[in-house]
Amino acid sequence: MKKRTAKKKTLVRKKPMEKTRDLTPEEAMDFLESFRKIIGHQDESTQLISLRVPANIIRAFKVKAKADGKKYQSMIVQALRDFLRQQS
Repeated sequence: MKKRTAKKKTLVRKKPMEKTRDLTPEEAMDFLESFRKIIGHQDESTQLISLRVPANIIRAFKVKAKADGKKYQSMIVQALRDFLRQQS
């Protein structure tokens, strides 16, 4: 009786791209904008500012933040981001 042997699979190697296409500045900007949307926006380091805000607004953020288990300053920054997104 003859033993059966498994056939070896041959790997097909893909050829590297021989030539890449140059992008126009507009295509590059479109690509970068799409990439930014996919990965999300990375913030820069924070900057200390002095801003006068009515006490009732700060109090409302603090109460909401405490109820949600978040930091109130982070909620204010998110509200600013949301506002800027709506304006663009």
